[in-house]
Amino acid sequence: MQPLHRDDDTAIAAIRASLQRKVFDRALRASEQQLALSPDDAELWALKGQALQGLGRWTDAEACFLRGLEFSPGNARLLVLQGHLYTRLGRGEDAVSCYTRALARDPGLTDAYRGLLNFRAIPADGPEVAELLALALNERRTDNARARALFLLGQIFVDAGMDHPGFAFFRQANALVASTIERGKREYQVTAGASAMTAEFFRHHARSIPAAPACPAIIVAGLPRSGKSLVENLLSAHPLVSAGGELALVRKLVGDLDQRPGLEALAARLSAETASPLGRHCPPLAAGARYLVDTSPANLGRLGYLALLHPEVPIIFCRREVLDHGLALYFKNFRSGHRYSYQLGTTGRAIALAEKLICHWRQALPNPMFEVHYEELVRDPQGTQQALYAGLGLPPPPPLERPGTGAEWRVFPSRSIDSMGSISAELVGFADRFRSQLEPLAKAYAAEIAHSGFAPRATGQRKPGRSDG
Repeated sequence: MQPLHRDDDTAIAAIRASLQRKVFDRALRASEQQLALSPDDAELWALKGQALQGLGRWTDAEACFLRGLEFSPGNARLLVLQGHLYTRLGRGEDAVSCYTRALARDPGLTDAYRGLLNFRAIPADGPEVAELLALALNERRTDNARARALFLLGQIFVDAGMDHPGFAFFRQANALVASTIERGKREYQVTAGASAMTAEFFRHHARSIPAAPACPAIIVAGLPRSGKSLVENLLSAHPLVSAGGELALVRKLVGDLDQRPGLEALAARLSAETASPLGRHCPPLAAGARYLVDTSPANLGRLGYLALLHPEVPIIFCRREVLDHGLALYFKNFRSGHRYSYQLGTTGRAIALAEKLICHWRQALPNPMFEVHYEELVRDPQGTQQALYAGLGLPPPPPLERPGTGAEWRVFPSRSIDSMGSISAELVGFADRFRSQLEPLAKAYAAEIAHSGFAPRATGQRKPGRSDG
């Protein structure tokens, strides 16, 4: 009897697309259907496990990866995904074991090195560096694949205190990725129409009745590496707040809109809308939760559309000292988007434009608004947390114990702390080590600020500030 097999290209592509769009229930159903045909397929077990993680079914996800490894012992991809799961669950020693086993099976697996570096430094003179150098120099690989190895080499050398060669690796990595991006698409893009959405604009289009159903979102807005994940962690420690990650609710809302009639006509329609179209994009709230946090950077430029529909939704803006922020972006190898981050000049301009957007929205939007500075957050996380709870009208939560990692979570500019370890001020001022290399970024930032006449407020000086429009 011939075994049944899935249609590789079609089935895998469809499941991956569902995962990319975070339609995890659909990805789970499809992967289970295909596993019924091909139960020994490691890739399907990997996709099913990712869908289960997306649904927050951690125990089921672990069982899924373990089951896949029974069919495909030592499969490096399954081991890496299992390591990512253990990392998220705070099981650091188990994660390190998975990454180490994956590298023993496939020494060229850059995702395993990245996962391992969350917990352990890699010696700059070790065999791992020789392997990564071979990957970086292999011209048969794509530029992006070679860049991934160079980003890791940069971190290894900076970890070792060898800043000049470390930064040189980061520069090579960024140049390779930038070469794959069209020149006209390397700048940070400000959403069209944002500047026309002034305080007077919102007064003219003020809502007479609230849209239903009420939106449970708390929007945490800013560029990547500005502290958004840290704010989400502080908020979601409260039983009434659920962490949603980068849901991109506002971007999805705007993507559904027909903008052909023009901004004024669209604003009039949105401000009169009684049934909120945002509901179709909101995942179900966790049991007992009142709020759902969305940290997507894509929301920042589109907040005006949200305000027309839901002026009651709280918005928390995140900012960070310019050089530290720019270095964190430049050292980060993003999986997608953020094309401005691969050149120092475009990175400096992006930070300036994001700061101008934040200033504009704070003066214009009718929503309850707050501002969090990264430097103050990491110096006083408890004070920041209490100020946010008070501003959002949340009662003090019961004490919450943070699970141990079982291995020390290491701080580095390109990594978010996320739910691992303790919030640390270790990265404040980290960019001072690279001040001369970051000069093009600083100059581009200053030129963009001077061009607009905008005067940004200093960061790191105040507790979360509220502005109610």
